[in-house]
Amino acid sequence: MRRIGRTFEHPGWWIAAGIGLVLFLLIQVFPILGDHGGNRPLSRETGEKAALAAAREKFGVTAGSADVRLTHLSDSEAVGYFAKEKLTDRYDRTWAEDYPTDVYRADFWPEADSGTLTLYISLESGKLVAWRDGRLPAADRAGTGETPASSSSEGSREGADRALQYAAFWGVKTSDWEWDGNPADPDGKWTFLSRKGDLGEARLVLEARVPETFSPASSAYPPTEGGSVTYDIRVPEAFSAYLAQQKRLASRLNAIGFVLPELVLLVLSIVYAAARRSYASFRRGLGLTAVFLILYTAFYFNLLPGFRAGLLDEGITGDDLAVLGLLIINLVILACMGIFTYFSAVAGDGLWRSMGRNLWPRWKEAGYGQAVLTGMKQGYPLAFLLLGVQSVILLGLEQGIGMFQSTDASQSSPNMTLPWLLLALAWCTGISEELQSRLFGIGLFRSWLLGGAKRALGRPPSPRAETWLTLAAMIPPGAVWAFGHAGYAVYPATSRLIELIVLSLLFGWFLLRFGLFAVVFAHIVLDTTLMCVQLMADGLPGDRIAAPVGFLLPAAVAWLIWLAHRRRNGHSFPTEGRET
Repeated sequence: MRRIGRTFEHPGWWIAAGIGLVLFLLIQVFPILGDHGGNRPLSRETGEKAALAAAREKFGVTAGSADVRLTHLSDSEAVGYFAKEKLTDRYDRTWAEDYPTDVYRADFWPEADSGTLTLYISLESGKLVAWRDGRLPAADRAGTGETPASSSSEGSREGADRALQYAAFWGVKTSDWEWDGNPADPDGKWTFLSRKGDLGEARLVLEARVPETFSPASSAYPPTEGGSVTYDIRVPEAFSAYLAQQKRLASRLNAIGFVLPELVLLVLSIVYAAARRSYASFRRGLGLTAVFLILYTAFYFNLLPGFRAGLLDEGITGDDLAVLGLLIINLVILACMGIFTYFSAVAGDGLWRSMGRNLWPRWKEAGYGQAVLTGMKQGYPLAFLLLGVQSVILLGLEQGIGMFQSTDASQSSPNMTLPWLLLALAWCTGISEELQSRLFGIGLFRSWLLGGAKRALGRPPSPRAETWLTLAAMIPPGAVWAFGHAGYAVYPATSRLIELIVLSLLFGWFLLRFGLFAVVFAHIVLDTTLMCVQLMADGLPGDRIAAPVGFLLPAAVAWLIWLAHRRRNGHSFPTEGRET
């Protein structure tokens, strides 16, 4: 007879947790903090101020914060290429200051129906690095509504020289660039190649579009309406094709390996909630589901700039209507996730109790509060152990199959209104994924396998066979969980499948050995720790306070639950059935 909720009985657990923490610090934390080297992203407020100052000083646009739409954009192709080819340090030393991969895009609408002024501000320095003025010149607003391309495009060399002279007014050193030999494109943009050499096979490209009224001989400040000075980091076509292929693969893996199975499991969770109703209560999971929905809804509203970044990355307009539409779609999906989380709690608890296991004590059961407190105490060291295993796997994948990471601005801290609210996501994933994938998922497949073995043998399987069947039951829900993370900006797209299937087996083992509270807290602490490292590295407003508070929050919540339950009754937690 063994009690769920007991503390670690063998010092080996603490030794393993300590080793895991050291490995995590050496492999993941120190390199991340070292890579930042003091260069941290500007807050949204500071980015807005820099954009407003540039708009006023260089473009004559007077606006307030309410008149600018700020979005963090990242050149994921360039970031991925530099990471894969180990060129990130060289890029940081050479191109990053004037031609950053990460910028704040600031959109202004100075006058109704006149077009958009778009500025690109360095994410780290606040420097204006590129701009595009889509406003129509005053003389054209009453006409066709179209801005003519520069007449100099007829004479290629003259047009190119004129475009480079125009770019020089915006701080571009003409000696650093050479014309690519091609005439202006249909939009009137001229293209120039950097003379400073390439990084690997990546080329730095400058593009300039000259307003029709620009005169190099004039001493007046050059016009901007209809003009632009932008840049691009062109990675090899082979790498672009590879990245596009990997993104398509990730989408297929996510759809086939996660979305479709999740829909099937959702239906099964409803079926088994009804089928095991004599063992389960339909009040199970209501509180956890409510916490999940409230925190995830807050997270989505906090990520509205990230939705815009995702739309822009796909070449879709990032206007307010499009962002609202994407938000509504995500909230509908979230509602379905909430339904699945709730029925997973009911069905999962019923399945395990029908198999003689009590992995999740109820509030009315004696010792509930102590079980929560002990689960938290187990969760922290288990999280450190898991972080160490994860770190070793990631290092092995990097060295073995050349795994590399790019960026996804749609999930970045600078695209969150309150960056520290990222920590809410750790609680959402810890609650929903452990209820869905572990409590219900493992319970479902275990009941099928044990039931099938019993029918085939005409008797219950032996303890040894039961152990192996339980291990086998962890694999399908663990694989579904892993496929759900295939869309992250980690390549090859299969990299995270290897990592997370291994972690899913450990989570499953911990569930059976220590109970649901331990794995929920372990998952929350694991994700919180990773997010706290990111917050500390970014250093955005509130991050330095939120990181330690967020790390200690699981302990505080567990203590408050223990205290509340203790005031109600102070009994100890009952023993459960035999151990598997």
